[in-house]
Amino acid sequence: MSRRRKLRTLLICFIASVALTIGVAKWVCSQQLAEDFAPKIVLNQVGYRANWDKVAFLLNAEDNAPITTNVIDRQSGKTVATIQPGPAELDEQSRDRIQTLDFSNFKRSGEYYLQAGDLKSVPFQIGQDIYQDTFTKLLRTYYLQRCGVAIFDPITGIYHPPCHLKDAVIAHDDAFHKAGDTVQSQGGWHDAGDYGKYVATTTVTIGSLFSLYEQYPQNFTDDQLDIPESGNQLPDLLDEMKVGLDWLLSTQRQDGGVYRKLSGKEWPIGKAPDEDKQTRYLYGVSTPETGKFAAVMAMAGRIYKDPQQAKTYLDAAQLAWDYLQTQDQMQEGWIDGDDSGSGKYLLSEIDIEDSLKTDIDDRYWAAAELFLTTGDSKFEQYLVDHFDQMPFNLYEWKDASTLGMVDYLFYAKADPNQLKPQIQQKLLDRADQIMGRVEGSGYRLANHRFIWGSNKMTVEEGITLVHAYHLTQEQKYKEAALDQLHYMMGRNHFDQTFVTGVGTHPVAKVNHLFARAKQINIPGLVVGGPNDGAQDNIAPKGLGIRSYLDSEKSYATNEYAIDYNAPLITLLGMLLETS
Repeated sequence: MSRRRKLRTLLICFIASVALTIGVAKWVCSQQLAEDFAPKIVLNQVGYRANWDKVAFLLNAEDNAPITTNVIDRQSGKTVATIQPGPAELDEQSRDRIQTLDFSNFKRSGEYYLQAGDLKSVPFQIGQDIYQDTFTKLLRTYYLQRCGVAIFDPITGIYHPPCHLKDAVIAHDDAFHKAGDTVQSQGGWHDAGDYGKYVATTTVTIGSLFSLYEQYPQNFTDDQLDIPESGNQLPDLLDEMKVGLDWLLSTQRQDGGVYRKLSGKEWPIGKAPDEDKQTRYLYGVSTPETGKFAAVMAMAGRIYKDPQQAKTYLDAAQLAWDYLQTQDQMQEGWIDGDDSGSGKYLLSEIDIEDSLKTDIDDRYWAAAELFLTTGDSKFEQYLVDHFDQMPFNLYEWKDASTLGMVDYLFYAKADPNQLKPQIQQKLLDRADQIMGRVEGSGYRLANHRFIWGSNKMTVEEGITLVHAYHLTQEQKYKEAALDQLHYMMGRNHFDQTFVTGVGTHPVAKVNHLFARAKQINIPGLVVGGPNDGAQDNIAPKGLGIRSYLDSEKSYATNEYAIDYNAPLITLLGMLLETS
């Protein structure tokens, strides 16, 4: 370690010791900071298509680091190209000194690594079809998260008997049920590392993947995922999404209102899904969830070709919309004590966005999808009437309106002068804001908010950049979108992919109750990523992009969730078709 870097590390440790509690500061300094600034080469550990820009980063090089970096063929050991590193620049977010290693002109398919003196990168590939395995792993996680059925996966060997067969008991009195009544609500997916099931995340997950399917249906085939339904002449993606949809149907009340979540009252630590025997409850009817439910059911009503199946979904969407028309104000369906064994997914001390103070974004998404499916002008009129209230936000469970705007923009058979120019302008304005963040980041990150689920946010911003590219054909948007993929695949401060089982240094200790209980590895799980708040008190706090820890105890940074996988699948799918 150079004297300069030693002094820099000591200074950061001193600052951390003042800013943090003594115990945490000691841990951060001794266990992390001393290693954080070691020289290394980071890059996309899966690799690059031949026509992609190929830029790796040399981090924190010694003052006498070699000027030339070599691209070396892994099989022959021969140097096939040389790179002159760019000038060192300090990244304000990470405090890393970053030099670019640009080898975009090298396009030969194969497997390679980069070497600068004694520093070697992990191996990577260049080729056209190198992402198929990653794409499949990401998609297959939904099968492995299924609830209410036995899982016996021939590919991974993962197994558990049927679980949660008694879902569920009504948690509170309402207009149609007494607390303690039993209803049928089996199925669906476990939302995350725990075994709760949430309307909020299930709907936005299906919405994201449906949108990708509508763009590129040819890329989703039967037998693609090797799931139990493979071979039934329906694309495996639609088979898997039906698992989520059919559970969602069970959460709808007779009047159209939708219960918001299903879970037990305790976190089932140390238990596999089938070992979680506690009573599980359906909690409160919520207008935000009812809106998101209506949207995704409307999408299903136009995507599934079986007439009866499509009618079932569309009828449920219409009923949910009709219910919303009877509710003048947002209803959260929340009572103190509901969250002792599950997440809130409402406005809270952690989730503070303004969009959580209203349900208009959820109604907006519903109106957009219902218009696209039915052509009924009343839904388009709703979009027109409320357009000025809609910012173009990040698409997530906190604000789903963005997907409605995007789908309307690209797919609506409507007057092109009605809303489309205004939506396009909002999208491009957002994309330009994102570009400003990308250009101001040493890691070229689109997201600068390191909060719970920051990886999801990074990827969602990348999706907006791809949309901007499709609208303008400006290369800067596509390249910035690729930057977000590169970050997720290892071109980051940690030299680690944020997906289990992908890359040389994948996330290894995901916070996932089933994986922890049985000491198994589940491939394809995307984790939340850096979280400055580190609410678990395990990951280091207050370090921004470096507030991350690959630990099974760090639920605030290293837990998987179904709505983390969906945007990465979508971004990857779009980029593979765009380039």
